[in-house]
Amino acid sequence: MLQNIRDKSHGIVVKIIVGFIVVTFALFGVDALVTGFTSSDTVAEVNGTEITRTDLLQSAEAQRRQLISMMGNQINPALLEDTLLQRRALDELIQRAVLSSNAESLNLGVSDAQVDQYLLQAQEFQTNGQFDQNKYLNFVRSLGYTPITFKNRIRQDVLLQQARSAVTASAFVVPHQVEGIIKLQNQTRTFDYVEFDLATEIGQMSVSQEEIETYFYENPEEFKQEEQVSLSYALIKSSDLQDRIEVTDEELRTEYDAVISSGPSEERLASHILLELSDERSDEQAKALILEIEAKLAAGDSFSELAEIYSDDLGSKRSGGDLGYVEKGIMGDDFDSVLFSMSLDEVQSVETEFGLHLIKLNDVVKVDVASFDELKNQLEEQIVARKVESALLDEHENISDLAYASDVLDSLAQEYNVDIATTDLFGRSGGSDTLTSNPQIISAAFSPQVLEDGQNSNLIELSDNEVIVVRINEHNEESLKSLEDAFEQVKSVLTQQKAVASLQAKADSALLNLDSQLWSNEEAATRGTGEIVELAFTLAHPESAPTTAIKRLSNGNLAVIRLSEIGTKPAENEDEQSVLYERYINQTSAALSIEAQQALLTNAATIER
Repeated sequence: MLQNIRDKSHGIVVKIIVGFIVVTFALFGVDALVTGFTSSDTVAEVNGTEITRTDLLQSAEAQRRQLISMMGNQINPALLEDTLLQRRALDELIQRAVLSSNAESLNLGVSDAQVDQYLLQAQEFQTNGQFDQNKYLNFVRSLGYTPITFKNRIRQDVLLQQARSAVTASAFVVPHQVEGIIKLQNQTRTFDYVEFDLATEIGQMSVSQEEIETYFYENPEEFKQEEQVSLSYALIKSSDLQDRIEVTDEELRTEYDAVISSGPSEERLASHILLELSDERSDEQAKALILEIEAKLAAGDSFSELAEIYSDDLGSKRSGGDLGYVEKGIMGDDFDSVLFSMSLDEVQSVETEFGLHLIKLNDVVKVDVASFDELKNQLEEQIVARKVESALLDEHENISDLAYASDVLDSLAQEYNVDIATTDLFGRSGGSDTLTSNPQIISAAFSPQVLEDGQNSNLIELSDNEVIVVRINEHNEESLKSLEDAFEQVKSVLTQQKAVASLQAKADSALLNLDSQLWSNEEAATRGTGEIVELAFTLAHPESAPTTAIKRLSNGNLAVIRLSEIGTKPAENEDEQSVLYERYINQTSAALSIEAQQALLTNAATIER
């Protein structure tokens, strides 16, 4: 439908749509128009509460961002497909609606103050420990929410957490459960094993030309050239918007005032004598010694000589207590408050976290402050750098509109003065460069919108400073490889199959001839000390005779394991272990209780999809 509208956007279809809008608006007002278009927007209903398509799309986008944030480029592109995301998002929205209905029936509520407090304390919205309004608004906009709808979402989260807390708070653990886990965790295994190496076996295998040809022609579907695409794309960076940034004189003046007010206005040359407080020297003893030093200063003794005798500051005592020129913020608030209130050649004492100081002020130097004209270019660069960070986010809507409005990338490239580039061919598993190995790019490239309809993709955020729009440049369907192209692959498959079969035969033979094997031994092995040890823990307890079995390792090797004894190692830090295991069992029990409650409420709810 959308493609048809695009194709006919200059014809009679547009005139009919515009006419319909004008008549509807004139007769019933804008509310009727909006209601008319959204009345069929319901995708599900839970106990009479509607879930709209807008809710679904916002939730799917939030899930997409969360997956990318958690897994980065390691995510499977298939997880980012719109159909899968929307199905998972709808399931989540239904579950939330079920829980919200339950919370309402329990007369639970959340105040505006609680929501505000939650947002103010959220680390995601803080800069230097303080709530950052711009960071908050940018985050909200990036998810497609308005501040009001986002706060309502947070309100629901807090509400649902109240109900969950009631369930989790009821979970408990009995000592027997903890003791059982500790006993299992402290078990040991004494066993013998023989390992058969797959890599060595592969090196001993040979495959004939005839075998390769036979296998290839009997199994052609195994050797396909995967479907591949190459993309055209427009990559837009924050730096591309730098020329659009304007800085006013008022902004420059404000920036200048902030820089000047935060910088030092003067530096003070100081010396000090530090008396550390310890078990050997109490606060009273240190104060008495300070009085003694002050008396010697009054009698004419040199401050620097007294510093070399009395000071506990190893860094400055050899230079007569000289601290050099000090500006505010270096020595700490208590030290600064005294030093920067003193007169020249004055001596005063102050106590800090380091001990008792006797400070002498030797010189005061006023710091030259750069003029506005001297700093103007530097200030402008700083302001532009800050604005550029949010400028790209501000352009997201325009970029998305330009990408949707055209079936080519030219208008987008011209608007932002960027080149249209192309990628190499790549398949659904991705390419070899950064761009074509990005899960978001792969997901977009093989989406119906781009691959089947030939349209531009939606805007894709590569980072905070880069976005991209892609479209198909070339598409090669999946095809069968020729024998020549598949030769090495067929050879590798046959070699692997022969090696695995040979290795299995050797392991089976070893199992039947245990006494003739060269065994390696593990005495009282504990959990978590190797893959073979972990496999030994999967064997049944030996009774009248050792338990034997063949186990496959993650690298393809086979091991014949002969378990002879199960023991118990002495418990270490048992109290600490008990606390950890109790916490683990409690959390697991709470999670299972929440899951059970969710299932119960869902089964009792009236749900229409």
